[in-house]
Amino acid sequence: MAEETVEVTKEEKMEAEGAENTVGGGEEKAATAELQYTMEVLPFIKEAQNQHGLKHGDYQRYRLYCARRLRRIRKALHFTQGHRSRYHKKPITSAVVKDVRFLHIPLINAERAWAIAMELKQLSNTDPRKRFHLLRRLQKAKKHALDLVNLCEEIPNCDARTKLEVSAYSSWINGNVLFEQQNWQEALDAFGNSQTIYQKLGNAVSEEQRPFYHQRVDEITPNIRYCAYNIGGLPNDVSDLMKLRTDAPGSDILAAKIDEVLAKTGEKVAASLTEVQWQGKALPIKNERVRVCLIKMNQLSSEIGAAKDVEEKMGLYEKILMECQDAIQIIRDEINQESSSDKKKSQKTEAIKANLQNLLDYLSHEKLSRSIERNLLLLDTLEQPKQAGQKSAKPEEFVRVYDILLQHVAELADSHTDLMEQKFVIAQSFYFKAFRCYYIAETYTAMKKWAEGVALLDRSLERTVEAIKHFQDWGQSEAEAHLVKLQKLQEKAKGKKCEVQVNSILESEGIEEKMEALSLHDKPLTNRLDDFDLKSPLPTRSNITLAPLPPDYVPLSGKPLFFDLALGHIEMPSLSHRAERRGGGLTGFVKGLFWGKS
Repeated sequence: MAEETVEVTKEEKMEAEGAENTVGGGEEKAATAELQYTMEVLPFIKEAQNQHGLKHGDYQRYRLYCARRLRRIRKALHFTQGHRSRYHKKPITSAVVKDVRFLHIPLINAERAWAIAMELKQLSNTDPRKRFHLLRRLQKAKKHALDLVNLCEEIPNCDARTKLEVSAYSSWINGNVLFEQQNWQEALDAFGNSQTIYQKLGNAVSEEQRPFYHQRVDEITPNIRYCAYNIGGLPNDVSDLMKLRTDAPGSDILAAKIDEVLAKTGEKVAASLTEVQWQGKALPIKNERVRVCLIKMNQLSSEIGAAKDVEEKMGLYEKILMECQDAIQIIRDEINQESSSDKKKSQKTEAIKANLQNLLDYLSHEKLSRSIERNLLLLDTLEQPKQAGQKSAKPEEFVRVYDILLQHVAELADSHTDLMEQKFVIAQSFYFKAFRCYYIAETYTAMKKWAEGVALLDRSLERTVEAIKHFQDWGQSEAEAHLVKLQKLQEKAKGKKCEVQVNSILESEGIEEKMEALSLHDKPLTNRLDDFDLKSPLPTRSNITLAPLPPDYVPLSGKPLFFDLALGHIEMPSLSHRAERRGGGLTGFVKGLFWGKS
């Protein structure tokens, strides 16, 4: 292993000053003898793992962090084991423990040894000798976990929850050791004990800490199922193993074990697969690797129906195509080897080459069929209505997929000799061509190329009629779904054609000039119903004018106006005799003298 550095980060300096005692309480609280020591083991280690590398599977970074933290805790507690030049071991006993941080020392030691073992597990794929070192490190982690359990039992101030957490953690470490040693029954008991304790604690802790316990229970469940699987024996069906492999992405030990057993089980099942039936022929399979590929293809095909969503199905199809391509490459290498060998041509060698060629045709047919199924699934995904805010698929995307499908169908047509299969392939070809012409027409109409759009829609309708005829001639029950889609396509194409023709008329060249040239001032038919003119031509739909547009103005009688003209000729009577006579006086005299009489 690489030498462990002791580089201290800013966060770790804060921990060295006292912040690292967040789990078990502060130094002042832990100093009193009456105070119970509480250590929440699982939240403590989970937070440390997520913050220091295990979120990305970096076990080296985590083990180096554990080494640095151990050094800081020992230094803060004045519990260092000697000096640089001399090592003096100081065991932790109940008499020594005066602070909850003393309990952190065996826990972090166990975590450090476990992290080293997981790092070695990643390296053991290329170097099998690393497994021996891995086992020694797991044993060391188990020893530190047992020391922690015994220490908590001896300390009277340690509360019940801490003892339960320590016991569950020790059982989990012990289960990993027994799992690696392939002691399935003992590992099952250890994992079961740990899972039971974590389930009980998960129901008792707060909402913030509950996800840690539920996550650990979910991590232990695949290990328990795998132990039970090994105790019950190896069945021929490997679906349970593959499901376990997908349910345990975080357990490196379990994933490696399942991969090993899957390989052995696949070889065992492949031994029973000696031939395949295709086009009425029994094709023997002598290559072991080709058998394994075919077994995996069949297994993955059976899982497509149980897939939950489209992404999972697409992933399974990708795996099937990869396995099929591997088998095809193996057969091609064998054919090239037979052709380039110095053996004399005989009836036996020719029969071997013919058998290999038939097997290659079968695998090519399977690959094309799976590719067609995958692309049809992709088309269903593109046709699904999008949610608010999502862009709908463009016609060019459909055209691209249908081009690929037509290419696959053309390759399939060359490999079929059965009459019914040939009818189905021909019907599929017209089916894909009809849809392809429709989506190309949509592409042209989006660019306002109306003439091309109408021509392509006519071609789509022709291909639709031919596809319906061939599917009816095929006569299988699977044709009903295709016929329903073709009828819907026929209705869509007719409606789209009418829309394109209308747009073509509205945007045709010279339409504005033709509208301006129309005469709207001829005498309309409503104004000459009593006239008969032999000179004018007979009215037709193009030259007849029924009514004036806009209608002509018609004079209407206005509202009468009254003018008062007699007033100037009337002599009004005198009203002077009715006027009041006002009295005189000095004031009146002066007023009349200057201003006159009123």
